[in-house]
Amino acid sequence: MTDRSQQEDTTVTRPGPDEGYAEAAPPGEQEVVDLRDLAEAEPARPASGRPADLLPSHNLLRISGGELWDAAEAFVYDIYRQIGYCEESPRRRVEELPRWNDRSIFHAVIDDDGTVIGTVRTIVGRYSELPVGKFERTDSHLADPVCELSSLTVRTDVRSTGVIEHLYRAGWLDAFRGRSNAVVALIDEWLFDVFVDTYHLPFTVVGVAQEYMGGVPIPVALPLAGRHYVDMAMTNPEFWRWTLEAVTPDEARAWNLPTRLADGTVVVPGAATAQTKA
Repeated sequence: MTDRSQQEDTTVTRPGPDEGYAEAAPPGEQEVVDLRDLAEAEPARPASGRPADLLPSHNLLRISGGELWDAAEAFVYDIYRQIGYCEESPRRRVEELPRWNDRSIFHAVIDDDGTVIGTVRTIVGRYSELPVGKFERTDSHLADPVCELSSLTVRTDVRSTGVIEHLYRAGWLDAFRGRSNAVVALIDEWLFDVFVDTYHLPFTVVGVAQEYMGGVPIPVALPLAGRHYVDMAMTNPEFWRWTLEAVTPDEARAWNLPTRLADGTVVVPGAATAQTKA
């Protein structure tokens, strides 16, 4: 699929089997997973590694209303209009989205001048009630509630400054802290490939692609259970270490998030005995 966002100076997404792991153990015990023999072949793309820190002039804010909310909506609208993702609106907003305002949060990166340069919107609810629910679902094993990442939109001139990664992490944390069971999204195939092949995020396709708002996105899901991040902790350790910097120790334990030790083993809190996955 052609990356029209590159052609139009934007990066956007639209609104809108486990084996080899030990069974759960009594509190306080840990599973140690040695994954140094995990990869049978080198990945097609190099792992992303640690994202850049935000520039000193860039501030990541969590927005639930007010003037900043309006500015974030207008930012998304202006970019979507440029690339044909939405109809014109006199209110300068994507008119498909206001119905979910009462269950939404915006995260935005704003520069010192007050200009929005990147956004992500989180919408929490039952899968069938969210924008992704408009698509035929082929995998229903992830229970409700889920958190949809919508309006992930970044100006091209700040792409290499860590903005998109900080927005993703903010949305992912919102989903975990809100007790969602998964992150879901409608994204183009090229972006799905980047998330999986470059960042090694455990996204899977959970529905059928269809025409929607000027493109043909696919429904994808990212489970919110620690065991799903073991492979990423091993194969993209710097990105995973950076992800954990935003998580408190109590959260890491409660969510059973893996950590990678200096010798390359991956420790999963709350699991039973040591186990190796080849």
